[in-house]
Amino acid sequence: MKKAYTKSIVATILCSMLAVTAVGCSDNGAQSSAQAETQVQSTTQAETTAPGATNFSLENIHAPKENSADPFVGYWKISEGAGSNLENFIFLFNGKGNASLIIGNMGYCSTYSVGTDEQTGEETFKCKLMFGINGDYSYVVADDGKKITITNNGEDSVLEKIDNPSFVPSTPENPQIDKKLVGAWDSGTGLYYYFGEDGRMYCNSYGTTFTYYTYNSKLNKVTAVYDMDGEQTDTYDYSFDGNDLVFDGMKYTQITPEKMMSVIQSY
Repeated sequence: MKKAYTKSIVATILCSMLAVTAVGCSDNGAQSSAQAETQVQSTTQAETTAPGATNFSLENIHAPKENSADPFVGYWKISEGAGSNLENFIFLFNGKGNASLIIGNMGYCSTYSVGTDEQTGEETFKCKLMFGINGDYSYVVADDGKKITITNNGEDSVLEKIDNPSFVPSTPENPQIDKKLVGAWDSGTGLYYYFGEDGRMYCNSYGTTFTYYTYNSKLNKVTAVYDMDGEQTDTYDYSFDGNDLVFDGMKYTQITPEKMMSVIQSY
């Protein structure tokens, strides 16, 4: 638990420290009180599939769902205006109200909504991602849907769609893998880990942050490498207590990868 929980705190502190670069950090109280928000909902087949029936892959855990009613669905960067200096940040809107700010292999999770201002009739967008996109906005979508201009307190930011972001690491060559470790693991308290046979690893901390890694396991130690504004390396001790995994001092029960994915996507 210790390292994963600490990483979540560090990410939040980092976001707070960088909040001075936020786009439209202050909410417009008068506007927000007049807004009638509608949380966007997806009606695709993927959304109506029973839990556990989803095809699991690391790439699909945080993939957006198609939703024609939501112009923000997909991956974006800020290409112009306020926040355009955050060129390494990817913003994900998943089509069902969940937003992520992704830096390297790590993501910070929040929510967003699309609605209409009852007084002005303007289309409105709300999102709290600590910095970059953080506030209540009006917005205009380009004809091709690949750019959206969001406006807060007279300040514009232009979002540009990204077709193929690369925040999931490539499969490493010849990783050392403990086959008993392979699979998805649930702490029962909101921490989830997945260890792949291909040398890739995933952690979700309480639905607030997630990290993709490459890893090696040897002599009851996992060495995990990820990118967070530069390459980072974490080392974890692990052992087994019967069928349970004791990882970084916390006990985990094995579950199916599909169940883990279903829980994470339900946040």
